[in-house]
Amino acid sequence: MNQVEQGCSILQRKRLRIVDFESKDHLHAKLDQFIQEWNQHAHPFNWSTKSVAKVMAEAAALAA
Repeated sequence: MNQVEQGCSILQRKRLRIVDFESKDHLHAKLDQFIQEWNQHAHPFNWSTKSVAKVMAEAAALAA
């Protein structure tokens, strides 16, 4: 789940700034463009032991 949040954060910083999109099609085109550009230079997210432990602790807290 943390990777999804990180990916959405990158998308927001690089493409979804305060901009008015003309239509849903325009937004869709911008999202597709971002995905194509990102995939050209894709790299895995780096997980540290600390980040994994944090995610697991948060998941455990939610399950309780």
